[in-house]
Amino acid sequence: MRWLLRITIGVLVLAVVGLAVYLGPAHVQIRGIEPALPTEQELRALETTPGGPVSIRIARSSSQSGPDRDLNHSVVVIEWPDGRRFMIDAAMDQPTSEEFAKLIAKLAPGMGPVAFEGSTPELLEDKLETVDGVGFTHLHEDHVQGIEAFCAERGDGARSYQTLWQATQHNLHTVDSARQLEGSCLEPVILQGEGLLTHSDFPGLGIVGLGGHTPGSTLFAVSVDRTLWLMSGDISNVKSMLLSNTGKGWLYSNLFVPENTARTEMLRLWFAAMDEKSDIEVVVAHDYAAALDSGLQPL
Repeated sequence: MRWLLRITIGVLVLAVVGLAVYLGPAHVQIRGIEPALPTEQELRALETTPGGPVSIRIARSSSQSGPDRDLNHSVVVIEWPDGRRFMIDAAMDQPTSEEFAKLIAKLAPGMGPVAFEGSTPELLEDKLETVDGVGFTHLHEDHVQGIEAFCAERGDGARSYQTLWQATQHNLHTVDSARQLEGSCLEPVILQGEGLLTHSDFPGLGIVGLGGHTPGSTLFAVSVDRTLWLMSGDISNVKSMLLSNTGKGWLYSNLFVPENTARTEMLRLWFAAMDEKSDIEVVVAHDYAAALDSGLQPL
């Protein structure tokens, strides 16, 4: 029996060492990325930017229902006075959505099959040609893969806008999507610095490096119709959990997706404080119902 105990302990030690080798670099990396955040006053300055955006809409690409929540994948589309549009996230095509849903069902028993509503070109229809800019809240597959269908239908002419962290800092879960972007139709624009970043191509659009969830997690902010919209990505997957400062759980944040949990907690509190203001709305990427409840209109 003693030899069996030794073998069991040895196997456990090897498993722990293997996990440390596999996940350790990602955990070290994410803890070293904590960019400075803008103040509320700096974000509100977007409201008075000349030539700023005139509309913001959301389109759901797919949904997957579970016992306590729905997992949605959507794109947000912002329009400027000259008719040009900026798209945030690209969702997935139907085959990838179905495979992703199978993975989620294995990790979270009780999640049902995916209900697919359309790829990015199908959702945008005749608006596709007017999308000149694309941004990603982070580079996980379920937010990026749909750029393949986007490029196949639209062709060249659009640009991607990324922070330096998103463009250069990748881990085991983002490197494949980063390579996909490099080979896509999008011309890369990399914004240097931290805090509130802007670009003359899209006046009134704020871009902020966040970290926490992934090395390249990014906030996109715009003011439309006297409301400041903050697209927070996956800092939380459900808005009610963001507002109650509830994390995703030890397994998710340590084994499934290496997160800087101290940073994600700080970001939840920061976003929740912003959302308390009557004219500021935080949009959680996977919570379509909450986005609609906040007043965001469907495309």
